[in-house]
Amino acid sequence: MTYEVVFLIITYMKEFECKGCGTFVCVPADKNKSPVCPECRGVMLLIGNSGGQADLKEFVCSECEGVFFMQKDKLPYKCAFCNYTFSTSPRLKQQERL
Repeated sequence: MTYEVVFLIITYMKEFECKGCGTFVCVPADKNKSPVCPECRGVMLLIGNSGGQADLKEFVCSECEGVFFMQKDKLPYKCAFCNYTFSTSPRLKQQERL
């Protein structure tokens, strides 16, 4: 008889909300650097900790390799940790750093 063991890893995250536009961003709890709003570049306020939410999409910056999560219906303009600009068009192959 074969037994399968499934491990569920719960990643605790810090939840932030932008003071300017209200964008909601989560970052892994082990990340010590506070994010900057990926929409308006405003100041993010720490609003709490969570065990993660199912309605979030993960984004990984190809420049700094920073990981952050936003609502599935939103796309970031900039990385939450550096100045990398995400492509806004699927046809655009080259991203820019503005």
